Amino acid sequence: MIHLPTRVTYARQASTFSTKSARSPSVSTPRNPFIRMISIDQEVSIKKKEKESQEDEKSEKERLREELEKEGGKRQGFRKILLYARPEWKYLILALIASALSGFVFLAFSLFFTQIIEVFSITDTNKLKHEGHFWALMFVAIGIFQGTTMFLSIFFFALTSERMTKRLRSNLFKNIMRMDIAYFDMPQHSSGKISTRLATDTPNVKTAIDNGLGGVVQAVVSLILGITFSFYYGWQMAIVMLAIFPLAGLGQWLEVKYFENRHEKDKKENENAGHLALEAIENIRTVQSLTFGLYLIENGSLEPMNVMKVLFAMSFTTGSIGWAASYFPEYTKARLAAGIIFKMLREKSKIDSLMDDGQRPFINGTIELKDVQFAYYERPESIILKGLDLTIKQGQTLAIVGPSGCGKSTVISLLERFYDPFGGKILIDGNNLREMNVSHVRSQIALVSQEPILFDCSIKENITYGYGPTFFTMNQIKQACKIANIDKFIENNLSEGYETRVGEKGVQLSGGQKQRIAIARALIRNPKILLLDEATSALDAESEKIVQEALDRASQSRTCIIIAHRLSTIVNADCIVVMKNGVVIEQGTHTELINKRGAYYELTKTQNMASH
Repeated sequence: MIHLPTRVTYARQASTFSTKSARSPSVSTPRNPFIRMISIDQEVSIKKKEKESQEDEKSEKERLREELEKEGGKRQGFRKILLYARPEWKYLILALIASALSGFVFLAFSLFFTQIIEVFSITDTNKLKHEGHFWALMFVAIGIFQGTTMFLSIFFFALTSERMTKRLRSNLFKNIMRMDIAYFDMPQHSSGKISTRLATDTPNVKTAIDNGLGGVVQAVVSLILGITFSFYYGWQMAIVMLAIFPLAGLGQWLEVKYFENRHEKDKKENENAGHLALEAIENIRTVQSLTFGLYLIENGSLEPMNVMKVLFAMSFTTGSIGWAASYFPEYTKARLAAGIIFKMLREKSKIDSLMDDGQRPFINGTIELKDVQFAYYERPESIILKGLDLTIKQGQTLAIVGPSGCGKSTVISLLERFYDPFGGKILIDGNNLREMNVSHVRSQIALVSQEPILFDCSIKENITYGYGPTFFTMNQIKQACKIANIDKFIENNLSEGYETRVGEKGVQLSGGQKQRIAIARALIRNPKILLLDEATSALDAESEKIVQEALDRASQSRTCIIIAHRLSTIVNADCIVVMKNGVVIEQGTHTELINKRGAYYELTKTQNMASH
């Protein structure tokens, strides 16, 4: 054991070194008791990057707060997020255990570091070599231990958070798919917003239980151990160090403000003077604790090595707090994102196509609309249908014409039960549409719209979409294509036939070809009711003729409702209805309405077909 004067001298030297470091602009001291190895210019650059990162974080938080307010949700606490992660608890517990074990490393490192310092004071060369080897191996051991615990912590936190995110995203997507069309009319549920929920906000929720939480657990364990250890070896010095923690924090806050507010023009001439004062405050914990420690040594109240043990234990263990602090901004985002996501998960669709409730009568195709009134959710003051009365008999083809905004396409949407009217009722074969099973009704109704939607898969998969390629036989697929007038094109012009991929949105096909595939998709289910919403209006004359022939075939023996812009396509309809301002103003066959010389006659004149 070395003599006390030598230890006192070493403690004085340590105190003198720390004080000089705070005074000299040529020596940069760190936020912990080690020498900082970056220049002031580099630190300014880092500060700027940190500021930009903080501004991005602030912007993201503001977005989440605004959208949470629009959704009408509330921030979710850690307990709610933890309960949602219940299936992953076994992995989470393993991650927390590994993080807690990792918290022992800081204290062990500070203890070993102190012992190394004492070893260097040994004068016996052989003993110095033996002790040096032993503590070197201890550092290797603690490095292996730290590497193992950190790996296990990161691995299990990643497994927990990623599994929860996958489940959260999947459940959210399923719930969104069940929502009625009115849900998507809301601005907060636009396709862009929903994409953000799935791509960005669900991963935000996982940050509450990812590796950042491990940092907090590690810091808490490390801090408790460090304080306990320090009070055991030198409670007087531990109290002093704990008391000056707020001043160290103030030093860092002042440093941030200094670099934020310092104008670039006079930064160079002032940085040394300002930095000197900041470092003195920032390192006051080291300076004061060593000075006080020296006082305790000289009074015989504390052993010199115990001073070093307390100093390094407190410095190393409290240093982990900085890492843990980075968790809390992410945790705030997680709470906000969880508030939005959990609110969306709780929402129930007013018209749920996956519910088993409702009547499932056999459908023939007779449709009645009785005093139907409707307005879209986002525009309740704008009444679209104002007491609409309409009857379509089984097997009849009815065409609806009228100016834009009169409610033609709204009728289609109501029959598909994308929406429910707020007044009146819709009957199918005498059964109230509201009381019928949504999925059953839609299975008996086929819609062909102006812009057909095809998916990036084969023609066969597009035709059988929603049922799977094995649900229908190949003969059924070919028969549907034959009626749709697309079979010869597929078989004669495409080398892969029905297995040909159409590309994203059917980019490999022309408009007429896409439309005929859409008709085949509608017909393969053998629907009782066929809805055609301006199905030929976007086609050229030649394609229109081919598609129109397909539609004429498709409408045979079915109740067919046609929304038409080109009146030439509906002259053979069993009944033509003229709508204006949400009500029927004229009704009859083409010939009857021409003879009336009313609204329909005026429409035909604009298309030069009044003489037909």
